[in-house]
Amino acid sequence: MLELWLGHCELKDMWELYLHDNSITGHLPLGLGNFAMINNMDISANKLSGELLASLSMIQMIEHLNLSHNTFDGHIPELDHMVDIEAIDLSHNKVSSEIPKSLEKLQHIQVLDLTFNRLKGGIPNGGKFSNLSAKSFLGNYALCGAPKFHVPLCLDKTKRQSKSNEARVIAACAIGGSALLVIVCTLIGISCYRTRGLSKRPDDTERLRAITLPVMQTFLEVEAWAQCTKEF
Repeated sequence: MLELWLGHCELKDMWELYLHDNSITGHLPLGLGNFAMINNMDISANKLSGELLASLSMIQMIEHLNLSHNTFDGHIPELDHMVDIEAIDLSHNKVSSEIPKSLEKLQHIQVLDLTFNRLKGGIPNGGKFSNLSAKSFLGNYALCGAPKFHVPLCLDKTKRQSKSNEARVIAACAIGGSALLVIVCTLIGISCYRTRGLSKRPDDTERLRAITLPVMQTFLEVEAWAQCTKEF
């Protein structure tokens, strides 16, 4: 397991670490940040899991980091201390956080591959992100941002609240209108019942039910729809 091997390793001056495509299991070791001299790290195409550790950012001299094709989850840590980083590949994992805005501070980043994760929220657009394209973010269907990234525009909180309020108003009107329709139809039915002496005519009672039951069913369907609308 990777955490056992690296956890007991004293090679603090190690320059490169290549362990890709070895079916290695386990998690990233807590002491990973102790390897401060690593310039290139490639542990892609293994079976590693767990969260990406904040200690990654302590490897300040690293230039190329490849953790792709594993099953890492959780959030992307703050990596702005990697002052010399040029390429980060976190693709094909299960990372589900927002993209940290602090990544805009990476002055030398040329390649950022976050494809096919579960990222959400807005794509930063400052710093080197202004030079990135949609290819860096493919396969993350909950992202939003600038049109050049081929994702939906981000809605601010005010617009989201307005949309939610509008849905509630529509739902309230639908319920109120349906309720009024039921009341009117019921009153008409009662009036007909009294006028025509329905108490002595069972057949007409069935007719009254035939009128009111569909109306009640419509009311219940509209109310159910309105309840769903409240979830927006």
